[in-house]
Amino acid sequence: MFVAPITRSPIPICSTTSSSTVAAVSRLSRLRGRPCAHSRPLLGPVDRSSKASALSDSLKILEWDKLCDAVASFAGTALGRDATKAQLSSVDVCFDESRRLLEETAAAVELIKYGAGLDFTRVNTVLVKAAITRVSRGSLLDGVEAVAVVGLIQLAETLQNTLKAALKEDAEWYNRFMPLTQMLLDAVVRQSFVKTAQLMIDEDGSVKDSASSELRRSRDQVRVLEQKLYQLMDKLIRQENNETSTLEMCIVNGRCCIKVMTNRSTTFDGLLLSSGSRAGSMLEPIAAVPLNDELQRARALVIKAEEEVLSKLADKMLAEIDDIQILLQIIIRLDVITARAKYSLAYDGTFPDIYMPSHIGREPSDSLSQGATTSSASSQLSRRNWKLYMPKSYHPLLLKRHREDLHNAKKDVVDATAEIRRNLLGKHIEGNDGDTHLASMKLRVSELEKNYPVPVDLMITENTNVLVITGPNTGGKTISLKTVGLASLMTKTGLYIVMLYYIIFSCQLFLLSAGIVFVQMKFNILGNQHPMYFNLFT
Repeated sequence: MFVAPITRSPIPICSTTSSSTVAAVSRLSRLRGRPCAHSRPLLGPVDRSSKASALSDSLKILEWDKLCDAVASFAGTALGRDATKAQLSSVDVCFDESRRLLEETAAAVELIKYGAGLDFTRVNTVLVKAAITRVSRGSLLDGVEAVAVVGLIQLAETLQNTLKAALKEDAEWYNRFMPLTQMLLDAVVRQSFVKTAQLMIDEDGSVKDSASSELRRSRDQVRVLEQKLYQLMDKLIRQENNETSTLEMCIVNGRCCIKVMTNRSTTFDGLLLSSGSRAGSMLEPIAAVPLNDELQRARALVIKAEEEVLSKLADKMLAEIDDIQILLQIIIRLDVITARAKYSLAYDGTFPDIYMPSHIGREPSDSLSQGATTSSASSQLSRRNWKLYMPKSYHPLLLKRHREDLHNAKKDVVDATAEIRRNLLGKHIEGNDGDTHLASMKLRVSELEKNYPVPVDLMITENTNVLVITGPNTGGKTISLKTVGLASLMTKTGLYIVMLYYIIFSCQLFLLSAGIVFVQMKFNILGNQHPMYFNLFT
């Protein structure tokens, strides 16, 4: 594959410039992000509809949706996964927004390395959202939803306490965790609802007996009546017990009855509730009718008492609804940021150093360089020399596919080994077929470990504005372009780049690289549209 640089005058980049009295609303507006001071369009001043169509086609060919799904899989909550996909799908972001997203990801990486325990799987955000909607409409709060809200508040408190402990240990952590530091410290975590809910609701979402005296009294009455009915049924069944009849107690619509499996008459009188040749006859003994009626009334009192408890709990939550709603948004946003960080760490990503052409020669800011993975040699690189410096960079989806194949191949070996051992213990000798199959599986693992995806070196000097890439079919031209395109999108959306060394990414190329991919995909001049998973690329 031959890469020929063509130098010419710099390509112009089009630039466009893009309170509430209630404290809760003010915090929510800050949470949703700040407007960009310098908005940079993805391509140039072209027609919006054609630009949107070109962008959609490019994202489809790049299989950006697959990478979005891969990143979203690292989110711990359902709403976090949806929000991650939505955030990554919005790729037409400005330069300042990309810097902010990268700063968030770098801060989350530092928190994970510190051991902050950014595990959001304990929070059921769907139930919390349902609880907020239910209470806002004046409906009763469900016990399971109340438990979910408690989990949300407790997680936020744990994260705050962890952060405060880190700051007490070393004040420097404040800057290293920014901007997540301020996000967490600004969160209002109230314990009043948690304490009230824990007094009234069990961990499974049921209302505790101790929640109210009326509820305890009604439940005690239910237990007494149920005991009397069970004793009565047991007595009647014992009296009828013989070889020709089969009786058993059952519940029909909440009423205790006796199921008779034969057509023989019984010694006790009863009401026939249902009958069938196969299902038998359902009889409610006359002696059990008053007890069943009283049991139904007692259960109704239990339901009423539970509703009163849940109503009080809903009122308690309604008083803190704004803080809880903002807390939910914070946790979802943290889940999204953490998903980006966990993905970046899982694939040994490198923090990209992006800059605008007018900033060439300026040292990277602390907030951007803090998460960079650099080597001693690459740290000496000058921004004046490169628009793009991506040595040993990988196509992220190709790397993901290789890891999945290797994981599945190793799992097949483990399963096959276990099956052979089970057969030997059971003395099921099947000849050498099992050993031969196992040997082929081990060979597959060995081949995958040796045939690791080949990285590509992508370096573009400051004076180079256009690259002409030539070479034979399946020689890596399209994968190289797709790697640059995905690296551009990943950087724009706050993800680390999958490469071994330090990356310098000029925003001029940051925009231009997407244009290269667009030309390739829209007009089908360069490369082709085969999905990578057809194994046409190496």
